[in-house]
Amino acid sequence: MPLIDTTTLLGVADRAAKQYEIIYNAWIALNAVGGGNYFDRVTVTDDADVEIPTERNYNDLDENLPNVDHAITRGTSMCTIISSMDGHFARPNATKTAPLQIGGWDGYLYSQDERVSWWFSRLFFACYSYRMLAINVFSEGDDLLATATITGGPTASFTDGINYGNGADFNPANGSNYAATQLRAKVVTMGGANLDLRLSVKDINNNPMTIDVTIPASSPVGTEITIGTTSDRFLDVIGVSLIPFSSFGTLGDTIDIRNIKEREIAL
Repeated sequence: MPLIDTTTLLGVADRAAKQYEIIYNAWIALNAVGGGNYFDRVTVTDDADVEIPTERNYNDLDENLPNVDHAITRGTSMCTIISSMDGHFARPNATKTAPLQIGGWDGYLYSQDERVSWWFSRLFFACYSYRMLAINVFSEGDDLLATATITGGPTASFTDGINYGNGADFNPANGSNYAATQLRAKVVTMGGANLDLRLSVKDINNNPMTIDVTIPASSPVGTEITIGTTSDRFLDVIGVSLIPFSSFGTLGDTIDIRNIKEREIAL
């Protein structure tokens, strides 16, 4: 009995992730205060005949309606997406000596070197009340990890941004820890000379290393340059320097270092 292939599993995960994202965004719109919450509207009447039968229930509704996870678990059957796949993982292998996949979703993703969207991890948490492992979850954000600016000297001035944690195997996917990511350089300001930068980074195991990138002269604002290959994934940018005996750009050049989202989820 074969284990599910990665293309099929990630297709299932991405569809579920996109559905969760759509419901989440709809819930945000649904919970806009508008002209006031239910409790506020009846309270301003200053009328006991209105307030006594309504205030407590309206306050409970105002406080509990914003919880999108309750809507997912109580109003949809989306948790079966996760639990049914866990049923597949739990099937015995050909020799009846172990399940097809030890560790469920996390075990599968780790063993296949694949990752799911943050939105899928939110669905997982809503259904199981514990978090997936961060090493198996990619960020859906447009995340700023660092900024480099060429100042007098010339020198590459470094401004730190966010990081994805220390890459430990059991870090939870809590919105601060994520799987390591490929990086991109995004032009904020660029002059008429090439700029060769050396980034000091933390790899997927939190080990320090460097990787180089060249920003072409006169690149328009917003130009993006991919750093390394898809196998070059990092948790943090901890420093930026100019590459010796190379092109030092132009005073005032400013470059953001951002993540590359692993893939676009879709229905």
